[in-house]
Amino acid sequence: MSLLIVGTDGPVARALRDAEPPADPVDVLAAIGDARPSELVIVALPAPAGPVGAMPTDALADLVGRMLTPAFTAAAALADGGEPVRIAIVCPAGGVLPDHADGARSVAAAGLAMLTEICAATPGLTANAIAVADDVPAAETAEAVRFALAQPSLNGATIRLDGGRDAALAAETRAEGD
Repeated sequence: MSLLIVGTDGPVARALRDAEPPADPVDVLAAIGDARPSELVIVALPAPAGPVGAMPTDALADLVGRMLTPAFTAAAALADGGEPVRIAIVCPAGGVLPDHADGARSVAAAGLAMLTEICAATPGLTANAIAVADDVPAAETAEAVRFALAQPSLNGATIRLDGGRDAALAAETRAEGD
């Protein structure tokens, strides 16, 4: 069994493996070719970006590219057959329930949540998303990733690590009678 980490460098990536993960699509493809992983973790946790309207379009395009391109490159490379691969995609919690104060990152994270579902339905791939709030410790996130990778029957799930914040927000924003 071999584990490969790609995407955003930072505390979560380092809690899983103490080395800078490849993020550039060419480097991601090279790492997949070299490692031939049976497990892949895609870390897509950039810094908060603010609301959509506060961000120039080119900056939003860059954010989306940094979050989605390594993930899509890795998934496409692994979807062409070969040995089964288990994938964990670590993304901001805003990908599950939008964070309007950080709408730009929520948009990109929603793309990662959808990529998780596409991968989960792809023969040979098993994929789960770990949706993480910014204040969750890296070690706790790493444990959730290890759990998701170790469960053979877990596929297409989204594990939210947000301390219940999203559930409380959803309850607060529902109108009476909905």
